[in-house]
Amino acid sequence: MLHPKPARARFGVRGPRATPARFWGAIALVWAVLLVAFAFAIAPSFATGSPVEVAALGVFAVASGILWLGGIRYLAMWVSGGMWRGAVRLARDDRALASARVALIACAADDFNADALRRSIAQQRDVTVVILDDSKSEAGKRAVDLFAAETGAEVLRRSDRRGFKAGNLNTGIERIASRFDYVVLLDSDDVLPPDFVERALGHFARDPKVGIVQARHVAWRGDSAFTAQFAGLLGTHIDVTQRARSAGGFSMFMGRGAMISLEAYRAAGGIPELVMEDVAFSLEVHRAGYRVAYAPEIVCTEDYPVDYAAFRSQHRKLVEGTTEFVRRSWRRILGSRMRWYEKIDLLFEQLMIPFGAVVGLSLLTAGVVLFAAGDDVRAPLWVAGMTSLSIAAPLLPEAARLLRAEGFGSAARYLVLAAALYGSVLVLTVRAAAKVMLGRKATFRVTPKTRGVGGRFSAVRMLRAELIVAVLAAGFGLFVLGSVVPVLALIGPTLAALYLDSLASRPAPVELIAGRGVPGTTVRHADTVGV
Repeated sequence: MLHPKPARARFGVRGPRATPARFWGAIALVWAVLLVAFAFAIAPSFATGSPVEVAALGVFAVASGILWLGGIRYLAMWVSGGMWRGAVRLARDDRALASARVALIACAADDFNADALRRSIAQQRDVTVVILDDSKSEAGKRAVDLFAAETGAEVLRRSDRRGFKAGNLNTGIERIASRFDYVVLLDSDDVLPPDFVERALGHFARDPKVGIVQARHVAWRGDSAFTAQFAGLLGTHIDVTQRARSAGGFSMFMGRGAMISLEAYRAAGGIPELVMEDVAFSLEVHRAGYRVAYAPEIVCTEDYPVDYAAFRSQHRKLVEGTTEFVRRSWRRILGSRMRWYEKIDLLFEQLMIPFGAVVGLSLLTAGVVLFAAGDDVRAPLWVAGMTSLSIAAPLLPEAARLLRAEGFGSAARYLVLAAALYGSVLVLTVRAAAKVMLGRKATFRVTPKTRGVGGRFSAVRMLRAELIVAVLAAGFGLFVLGSVVPVLALIGPTLAALYLDSLASRPAPVELIAGRGVPGTTVRHADTVGV
């Protein structure tokens, strides 16, 4: 947990101190004021509108309120970032931690990255390297075996692939648990800093109730225009959300770049064998009385999805897995002994991933009805502005970083393309969430590590459902509403997705490759950990 500490004083005036009660209280106050103002603004329309218009206005108001809450929460996380933590001094490694036995566990499933793992295992203290290989192809297995022969790494394989990644981890950890005190988990594309193990052990030394130490993650820019454009978003998003959530919400294990105490692992009953094993394991660790310590001073790097198709695959897995987790675990969350703000934060965060798109689609549908009603039913202009700000909120920290580093043009281009990127998966999100809600199992998908080669019309085939929706929306707008403006949210992002798909085949701008480094890797003074 990032312990609340007053922000650094300026001009002799101490900055405000963030606490969970103040954080959530401020969110609730701002949200309540906006809802009251909205209610007063649309009250006359409830008295004069037809039943259909009144129903549409009600849906519009509820959907707007939900989106506003999400936007206010994200903006509060961003604004309060510097109020949660000052420099933290950890105890020196005690004798137990100095002799701690650590295994570095890498998972592979036909996506083994020898170069990334070679850099990760170059730690400042000895670790045992274990590769849990779920590869099916002979080429994938051979790559793992060659690396093991070169480095002395242990290779463990299992006879089946039940339980997805979590099943692989549980099987492997159970086979080595008696020999180690801690395990470090990383995915195939993760690169750990050389002092990862030393710094992570320092967090365990400071607090015996720490069960997991989670590092901060940033993404390489890559060599394509697609990865260069969006890679920075990962680092800023994780930094904003993890910093605030670890102090005033639910501190979460991200599934990689983390050290786990095997004592906490046993107390939690192992890793739940779900598609979203990271969130599910975080919950069980909290329920067992341990906590996840976020360590922003430890910076790990990973790959951003290599192209638009890989991004869609990763997003679909996220939506299906999160929907399954909420459906199966909401009672365990509410019935746990976690703090009230941890429960609120966890439930809201997980619910908004699959159902935020459903809320957005409801808002769009209600907006179409209200547009057709003309001047009979009208919401004030500031409502649209607040909704737009709420939807764009998760994109703003990276836009601010680009504005400072590269100027207005780069920030504006990013905002437009990022809005199109996430807008283009609206239909995919609704379909994926509906699939799991209707009783089908979530599907574990390994994010492709190489660019797809599907021919000239591969993007059209990939986006066929979205294109059908866009054509129907355009026809409805032109022939029924007399304008496509109310349905642009369904048309614009889908057409933009065709352009986004083409970015993977274009090289990254030379100036980005030349030496600007990995965005977000800078460690601020407030994040440093003394000894």
